[in-house]
Parts: sequence; C-alpha cells; structure tokens
Amino acid sequence: MKARRDRYLLALTRRALLVVGGLGTILVSISVHASNLGFDAAGNLFVARGHSVFKYTPDGTKSAFATGLRMPLGLCFDGKGNLFVSDGAANTARSQRSILKFDPNGRKSTFVSGISSFGMAFDRSGNLFVADNVGQAEKNSIFRFTPEGAKSTFVSGIGNPGDLAFDGAGNLFVVDFPVMAGSGGPILKFSPDGTSSTFANGLHGPDALAIDATGNVYVAEVTAADASSHAILKFSPNGTKSPFTSALGAGWDWGLAVDRSGNVFVWNGHAVLKIDSSETPSTFASDWVSPDKQWEYKLVDGNSPEVKFPEIVKAGTTQVVLDLDKELKVSTPGGIIWAPGSKRFAFNYSPPHARHTTYETVAFYQLRGEKWIQLRSPVDESSSRSQLVQLAKEHLSKSAYPRHAQPFRDILQMREWTDANTAILYAYSVWEGSGSREPEAAFLFTLKFDDAGDWKIVKTHQLSKRELEDEQ
Repeated sequence: MKARRDRYLLALTRRALLVVGGLGTILVSISVHASNLGFDAAGNLFVARGHSVFKYTPDGTKSAFATGLRMPLGLCFDGKGNLFVSDGAANTARSQRSILKFDPNGRKSTFVSGISSFGMAFDRSGNLFVADNVGQAEKNSIFRFTPEGAKSTFVSGIGNPGDLAFDGAGNLFVVDFPVMAGSGGPILKFSPDGTSSTFANGLHGPDALAIDATGNVYVAEVTAADASSHAILKFSPNGTKSPFTSALGAGWDWGLAVDRSGNVFVWNGHAVLKIDSSETPSTFASDWVSPDKQWEYKLVDGNSPEVKFPEIVKAGTTQVVLDLDKELKVSTPGGIIWAPGSKRFAFNYSPPHARHTTYETVAFYQLRGEKWIQLRSPVDESSSRSQLVQLAKEHLSKSAYPRHAQPFRDILQMREWTDANTAILYAYSVWEGSGSREPEAAFLFTLKFDDAGDWKIVKTHQLSKRELEDEQ
C-alpha cells in the first residue's frame, strides 16, 4: 500500500505540471469541419489520430484510410467527396505544412503547401476557408482558396481564429480562442460578404464547433482548468443558448461532428461518443475496447479524481482480469494499443523515476486461454543504460548516439500494430550536452512476434532532422 500511495503522490505532482501545460493545449484545439472528425456523404466517419486517418462505417467497423502523415490536424470534405487533410503542426516550418487532398478512392495529392490549420470549412461554392493563426492578432487571417487552389484573404486581424463552420445560409462561424483558458472567447459570425458580428460571447473556453442541418450551433468547451469536466452547448440560429450535454467528463475534446440525422459525435482522446437528439450519450467506437469487443481498458479513480489506475476488465463489466498498476508500478498511464485479432496489446506508461527527467516505456501482453501474460520486455529495466541504446546496440553504429551517458529524456513508445504480429516502436533519447543543444536521437524499430509471443527486431529506421521536428 505504501508503494501505491507513493506513486499516487508522484502522479499528483506530475498531473499538476500537466495541467499547466494543458492550459495551452486548450488554446490550439481543433475545429469541427477541420477537426479530427468528419463525415462523408455515405455516412462514414473519418477520424484523424497520430499519423493516420481512420474510417468507421455506420456500424462502427474500423479501417485505416491514410497512414504515414506528419500530423493530421483536421479533416474536411468537399461536395465531390474529396477528403482534405490539414497536415503539419503549427510549430513546424511552413515549408513542412500542407493541405492534402484524397479522392474517394484514397489517392493523395497536395492541394496547397505552406499552410496547415486547426480550422477549415467549405462554402456552398466549393471554396475552402482556412484559418491562419500566426500568433499576432493583427496578422491572423482567414484565407479563401478556390477549387483550383487560388488564394485570397477573406478577413484579417481577427484575434485568435480557430474552428470554422458554415451554416446553410452561407454564414461563416469562427471560434475566437481565448488568450488564456477560462478567460472567455467569442464565436464570431461572418456573412457571405464578410460583414462581422458576434454570435455568442462569454464562453468559458470554447473548443470544437459544429452546425447541424437546421442551423443549430454546437460548441464544446472545457469547464474546469484541470480538464476534469467538459460540456457541449447548443445555440439556436438566433443565438439562444442551452446546455446540450455535460456527460463528457475528463479528457480533451478534439472535435465535433454532426451526422445527417442530427446526432452529435465527440472525440474525447480515446473514444468517439455519440449523443442523440434526446441528449443521451453512448460510445460509438473506442480505442480502449479490443477489436473483438471482449476486453476493455479502464482508468479507475484512485485516492483523488485526478489519479487513475489502469486495469483490463471484461468488456461491459467491472470484472478485473489484469491490474496493470499492480504489475507495472505505473506512475502515469499513457494508453493502450490493441493488436488486430485482440490477442495482444501494448501499454505505454511512465513508471516512477527521478525528478527533472522524462522516462516512458512500454509493456506487451498476450492472451493465453483466459489469462493475460506479460511478454518479454523490449528493454532491461535493471540496466542504467538508455532504452534506445539497449534496443539499438545490435542494429546501429556506435557513433549514432552516446553509449556511456544517462539520458534525461528516455522515451520508448508503441506507435502502431501494422498487423497482429508486427509492432512499430518509437525510441527517443536526449543526453546532457556541453553545447547549446543537447545531443538527441530517435529511431523506429519494427518488432515481429511469433505465436508464443517472442519477438525480434527486423527493421530499424533513424529519424532525420525533419522527421524529428515533425514528431516534436
């Protein structure tokens, strides 16, 4: 119990630090039409996550639509069924940002380079509107791109533009993110000729934005500074506000979308929630539930609502089949990634470690009968050498990284399963350096598993400077 209590106190300290950083995260949330959620004309839901875009059929069947992207920030469909993806974080060089176009068959092309945005939306004429937030209110703009890619400025000097959405009358709605979370932020309305007005004001921390077919405006906002509660507000076309749901709980709202039936879909970081017209929430799809729907990852409240302990339970029940915190001594849970076939999973987490350092690692489990068994770790936990060095010692040159120094950032994360037996690991280390920039190295390792759960490294790839910048 003492060890668990110590991890609880350590987690509280780390959670407090995350809240400070999280306040900034609220400011760069993603738009509905350019959020990580988007519907095509057939009712399929597309979700951007990590370096990929996934497709969910109306019954919830998941498949990968596009992979290998830098960082898809938003999704947006035009009237011809083409998917536009804003790819590239705002802190990367403009030369590394782009808006990609995927035709209905998944063929990719670059629509425009040098810009990526949290907010995009199409008007009735097929013009793409893109919010360009450069961090200076007098220079922040919304650009208009014709279907051929010709660029013009629709409006400029509008504060801190984020999410964009059009109603049926051609009015453009814009979330003006607050400078600080909780300081309030308006929703602006622009008529087709560019005339500006304030549609709603005094919101706590507006985030994602969506508009249904009848002109109702939905806004997700964080209602607590520690992200422990969220709500969706509903505004009638004339601006009358009413609560829609407060059942979102903790997490970050990375997007909203409304289907043709008026159901509201919300991404909370690990699941897509569906809220019907009666304001009843349900889970449409969840990364925490195994593909065969038999097992579920849960975070159980600890001694404080801010501290969660990870478990595997039988789906839809509270029957615990694996206590990950007890087995691994988890300080901060990072998330679970199920393998296709549901017979394996990877768990990213941070164990207790020295202060002023970063240490994240991964554990693999395999189902044998009805019992989950931990597989051989990719690294030797008793060693003082970095995880990257341990993995790479037989596969990389000695000059690729320092071999005799303790890193102060030591990260090993599961990236994805490419199939039921193949895992991609991301390893990143930063060592103390004598110059102004510390030496750093990052690699991708491909692990191949056999039926017994034994693995071997079959491929390594060192990230280039540009790839590393994209990662960061």
